[in-house]
Amino acid sequence: MSRPQPGQSPDRLPEKPLPRWFPAALPVSVLVAVLWGPVYAAVLCGVAAVAVAYATTRKPELWHLAAGTGLCAAGVLAQAFAYYLILRDGSLGPHGSAAVLFLLGLQFFLHGRKVRRAAQLTLSALRRHREENGLLRAAEPLGERRPGARRVPFAMTSVFGAVVSGLGSLFLCFTLLALRDLLTTGDNPWWASLVVAALCAQAVLFIGLGNTILRTGVQYYDTVVSSPDDLAGRQYVLYLRSFRDDHRLSRPHRIPLAGAWLAAAVSLGQGEEERIADALSWAGPLVGVGAPGERVPRAGARRMYLPPDDWQRPVSTMMRGAALVVIVLGKGPGTLWEIREARRILPPERLLLVPMKEKAYDEFRELAGDLAPGVLPAYRRSRALSSRVRGIIHFEPDWTARFVALRRPPPLEDPLVGSLDRAMWPAMVRLTELELERRADGRRGEA
Repeated sequence: MSRPQPGQSPDRLPEKPLPRWFPAALPVSVLVAVLWGPVYAAVLCGVAAVAVAYATTRKPELWHLAAGTGLCAAGVLAQAFAYYLILRDGSLGPHGSAAVLFLLGLQFFLHGRKVRRAAQLTLSALRRHREENGLLRAAEPLGERRPGARRVPFAMTSVFGAVVSGLGSLFLCFTLLALRDLLTTGDNPWWASLVVAALCAQAVLFIGLGNTILRTGVQYYDTVVSSPDDLAGRQYVLYLRSFRDDHRLSRPHRIPLAGAWLAAAVSLGQGEEERIADALSWAGPLVGVGAPGERVPRAGARRMYLPPDDWQRPVSTMMRGAALVVIVLGKGPGTLWEIREARRILPPERLLLVPMKEKAYDEFRELAGDLAPGVLPAYRRSRALSSRVRGIIHFEPDWTARFVALRRPPPLEDPLVGSLDRAMWPAMVRLTELELERRADGRRGEA
């Protein structure tokens, strides 16, 4: 199989032939039209067309992505319809039917999100290329429970978080009912608007607090890496960043025109660090150094906790053993040392820099001094995404830096994972070629 050159798109897969049952679709449709009418025949033809498109498509993962998106949309619509019933009837309905509909919608949304994530990973051209070259490894358990950490019963945090979030939803129902009375009643006291605003604030507060409790409960049971020795012989991606950026990267995607705080308050979606881990899963699991004094590890990279006065030596050791080193640019001398150390001990194919906003990037270039001209190229603007991650910087074999701005992927795909999957294609191809050359050299050495 010919290897694609850096910057080229992956090879197209051959078109699949039509299924054998396709010629029978037309006579069966005519028979149905005669027996039951043209409406049923049109429905049958539509189902047959969808089945043919699915059977002949080169990317059936797109259908799974569409199915997951449909489940998410159905879940949101069911929850919105539950609120509409409460607003229309002024109650939860007979036997709490509105509450049952709301819970069903929530389950649809959560299941659809899982289907979307699995389809997005399967759709990745990077993972497919690595698999074709025999370099994609199955995910293995990594890490162990953090020693000395206080264990909080997962069931208790789940129930408590669900109850608090449910109270927030109940306050939202009260807000809708109060708003309906405020709009339909002419004679209202002056403080009625303040009551509605207070109920709305309580709803957002309780929903956000409940979701935070649920996320924290999951993080208490996340595993950590004890020492660099546990990574020996394992394939992993070393994830380095300033600890100041942890709270920003752990938040869910920002909601347009509303900001990150609202997304963090009302969403149980993945944080950006988790999405970065998904986008880099073709190279191995994400491993990062945890912030000193952190009670629970954040979702995304597997954390390793190092002493504050002796962190450079183990980080250098992990750089040598990592399949890929990813450094998120941020203020601080630690990031500059990490870039210099990575350039000293790594080949250029194994280093990836992640810039953020333009203003912060320009400030970091000023601090970098002698590193800036060759390692940090000029910023390339991209307003296609609402993500805090704006692009990637990869390096040619001669250490020439390339700034790739993120572009919005096709509809239905996860914006950050899909854009990173396309932006990292040249860097992945060069890294794959380097690993294949090392494997061939090892085989020749054994012979």
